[in-house]
Amino acid sequence: MPVHPSRWLRYARRIPSRLSRSSDPRIQRAYTTGRHLVRRTVNTVTPLQLGWVGNLHAARWLPDGRFELSGWAFERGHGYTDTPPTVRVRLTALGVPPVEAEVENYDEPLANSRLSAAMDDYTKSGFVARFDPAALWALGRPKRWTVEILISSEGHRAKGTLTRRTSLSSAYYLFPRTFEDGVQALPEWDDRNGLQFRVGRPRVRVENPRLEGREVSLEVVCAGPEFASAELRSVQGVTPLRATAVAPGRYRLAGTLPPVDPAGPSGITEAGEDEGRYTPEVGDVLPVISHFVVVTDTRGHEHTARSTIDPLAPVAWPATPPLADTGEGGVFRLWDTEAMLVVTAVSIEHEPVPGVRVSGVVLGDLAEPQLTLVGGRARRSMSIEVRPDRTFEAYGSWLASAWGRRGVPPMSGRYTLRGQRPDGTWFRVAADAGVIAQAPQRDVLDLFTCHLGVAEGRRLACTLSASQTASEFGSFNQGRLRELYTSSSMQGRHQFYFESFGGKQANCNPFALDREVAARFPDVPRYWGVIDAAVAVPEGAIPVVRGTEAWWEARQTSKYVITNEWLQRSFQRMPYQVVLQTWHGSMFKRIGLDRPSTDIVMRRALLKERSNWDVLLSQNPHSSEIFKSAYDWKRPIWEEGYPRNDLLLTAPREPMRRQLGIPEDKIAVLYAPTWREDRAEMVTFLDLERLVADLGDDYVLLLRGHSRTMEAGADVILPGIIDVTSYPDITDLFLAADAMITDYSSVMFDFSVTGRPMLFFVPDIEEYRDSLRGVYFDLAPVAPGPLLSTQDEVGAAILAMQAEAPRYAEAYRAWQQRFNPYDDGHSAERVIDRLLARG
Repeated sequence: MPVHPSRWLRYARRIPSRLSRSSDPRIQRAYTTGRHLVRRTVNTVTPLQLGWVGNLHAARWLPDGRFELSGWAFERGHGYTDTPPTVRVRLTALGVPPVEAEVENYDEPLANSRLSAAMDDYTKSGFVARFDPAALWALGRPKRWTVEILISSEGHRAKGTLTRRTSLSSAYYLFPRTFEDGVQALPEWDDRNGLQFRVGRPRVRVENPRLEGREVSLEVVCAGPEFASAELRSVQGVTPLRATAVAPGRYRLAGTLPPVDPAGPSGITEAGEDEGRYTPEVGDVLPVISHFVVVTDTRGHEHTARSTIDPLAPVAWPATPPLADTGEGGVFRLWDTEAMLVVTAVSIEHEPVPGVRVSGVVLGDLAEPQLTLVGGRARRSMSIEVRPDRTFEAYGSWLASAWGRRGVPPMSGRYTLRGQRPDGTWFRVAADAGVIAQAPQRDVLDLFTCHLGVAEGRRLACTLSASQTASEFGSFNQGRLRELYTSSSMQGRHQFYFESFGGKQANCNPFALDREVAARFPDVPRYWGVIDAAVAVPEGAIPVVRGTEAWWEARQTSKYVITNEWLQRSFQRMPYQVVLQTWHGSMFKRIGLDRPSTDIVMRRALLKERSNWDVLLSQNPHSSEIFKSAYDWKRPIWEEGYPRNDLLLTAPREPMRRQLGIPEDKIAVLYAPTWREDRAEMVTFLDLERLVADLGDDYVLLLRGHSRTMEAGADVILPGIIDVTSYPDITDLFLAADAMITDYSSVMFDFSVTGRPMLFFVPDIEEYRDSLRGVYFDLAPVAPGPLLSTQDEVGAAILAMQAEAPRYAEAYRAWQQRFNPYDDGHSAERVIDRLLARG
C-alpha cells in the first residue's frame, strides 16, 4: 500500500498530542520543555505565534467615544482552573510607548469550544477591554496601531495578537468613528496581525449626506488631494456628480440616482454581500445596489470617499430607499433598492415556546411581506405585522411539524432571515448598526443553544446547536467526563444504548432492534445517542444528546450497545458490555482496509474502533467475507439478514405514501445516490427540474441524499419533487416508492427485498471504480436493472421500466438469492435472541 509523504506528515502531527497525554512524569517534563523551546524559537524569528490563541468575540463603539472589544487569549498548555490570569490589552506602534486599555476578566466557556482535545481549562481567559482611540492621535506620527494581548499566571507569561474572530459577530463589522476635529479612528482586521486601528484624517471624507427622493447631495472634504471631479459608482454603472466649491478643500456634490436595472448585476447575489449558504434568491430578486463616491484629483488619481456617519447615531429612516450608510472599511455608500426591511431590534424568546422576535422598518413598497428563517434542511415561517408608520414586528417559533411529528425543533446548523413578497420575489433583510453592535447573542434553551448574530451582507442569522450545561461545554469538560465515565469503577446496568450514523438519525438496523426490544421488554430502559433534540427517537426511548453527562453515562453503563457506525468520541468498551455492530449496508464500494485511500493513520484508527466491537451483523455471505478483510475481523459474524428490512415484508405501503403526500394516482420514484469522497454536497448528475418535466404529471420524485451530505446540502424545493433527505428512516421510503434510482449506494441490496424496479445511474462509474473508491464486483453483468449514463437514458428508462421488467427478472432473482437470503421479515427476532443469549 503506497504511503504519500503528506500522510506521514499527518501521522507525525499526532505524536505531540499523544506525548502530552502520557502518564509518565518524565515524558511530561520532556514534552513541556521541548514544546516551550520550539514555540519560543519559532515565535521569535517568525510571526507564526505557535501555541497562541487570541479570539476577538465582539467589537463596538460606546456612547462616550471609547472602543470596546471582548474575547479570550491563552497559550495552549497553560490553563486557568482556579484563578483567572492577569490580562493586559494594549495598542502598539513603532516608535512610541504602548497605550494600555482598561481590562476586566470574565468567564467565557466558548474559549474551549474550538479545541479538539484539551487537558486544560481556558474558560477564565475571557476579557473585556476598553480604550479611547482619539487619544492615539495626540501621540504623533504613528497612524497604524495593533492590538496586543499579554497574559501572565503563576510565573508563566505569553503574548500575541488577535488571530481569529467569532462567527456572526460584530467583529466582522468594524465601523469608523470620526471626532470633532476631523480625526477618524478606523478599526480594521488584518489576517496576519489581527485587530488594528488606523488613526488620522481621511484623504477624502463625506459629510452631511442628504437624500430627497432620488436626489442626493453631500459634502466632501479633501485633505491633500486637489479636487477635479466626482462620481457615484456601482455594479450597474457610473453617475457623474455636480460639484460646487464651498470652502478650501470642501465641495458640495449633487446628482440624481439612476433607475435600478432589475435585470442587471446586484449586490444581493454577490458572494461578498450575501450570507453565501442556502441562498434562496434563485428566482426573481429585488436588486440591491451599493453606490460609492469616488473623487478624482487634478493628477488623475482616484480616491474612494470615507464615511463620517456615527455608527451609534439614530437613523431617520426615509419612507423609501435609498439609504445612506457606512460600509465595511469605513467607505461611504448609498444603498438603492425598490424595497427592503431593516431590522432594528432582535431577541430570543423562551416562553411559551422557543422563538425569535424581530422588529424594524419597512422601506419602499412591500405589501404583505413574508419572513422565513431558512436553513439547510428546515425552514421556519414568521408571522409579521406591518404598522401604519411603516415599522414592523415579526415572530417565529423554532418548533414546527415535520413528517407527521409536532413540536419538532430544527436541526443544528445555520438559519438566515430571508424576505419574500407574495409573488415569490426575494428582497433584502438587513440588520442596522445597533443590532450589529449587540452581536453575537448566545442563549441556552432547553432544546438547543441559539447563537444569534449577523452574517455576510448584514443578514440576521442564527446558529443552533445542542444544549450543554457549563460543566459539559467545551473540550476540557468533555475530557473530564470521558475520564469519569470510562473508569474501571463504573457499574453496568441492564439497559440498551442505541446509536445510528453517529447520532445524526435514529433509524436503520438499530431502530428495528429497538422495536423488537420494546415489544419484548417494555420496562427495560432504552437510550438513544443523538446529536441534538431534532433527532426523533422511538416511542418510549430516552434521547441523550451527544456530549451531555447523560450521554456519557448511558453509553458507558448500558450492558448492550447497538450501533451501525463508528461510535463517537473515543468510546471505550467496558468489561460488562456487549457491543453489536450492525453496520448499515452490504458492500458494493470498498470499505475499511480495502479502500485504496486508507493510510497508516486511518488504519490505526480503524483497528482501534474495531477493538470495541464484539459481534458484527451481516446481511449475507458476501458481506461476511468482506468484513473479514476490510476490518481484519476474526470475531463472530452473525448472518441473519438486516432487521431494518423486516418491515418491507410485513408493513402496508398506503399509510407511508399518505404521510409523504404522494397522491394515489402517482408513480413514486426514489432517487438515492451515495456520497463522494471528493465533495461534501449531494451528487445527482441530473437536471432534476428537467427530469420531472420529462416524466409528466403521472410521476413524483422522492429525492434522498446520503446522511453524510445532510449538513452541507439544502433541501431541493421544486414542483414534482419531495426532498426526503431529512426523513428519519429510509425503510419507510422503500415502502412508499414504486421504483428506485441509485448509483453505488448499499440501498441496492435493501430495496431489492421489495422486488420493484431498480435503475442504476452511473455516469462516473469508471472514475469511481478506478480512482475514487473502488468496488468489490462488476455491476454490469449482475445488475437487476439497467445501467444508465445520460439524463435522456434515465427519463426513458423510468417511462419504460414496467415493460422492461421481464427482461431483468432472472437477474433480479439471482440478485435476491445472493444478497437477500435471510431477509425474511424475522431478522430482528433472531438477532435479539442471539444478543440476549450472549449477554
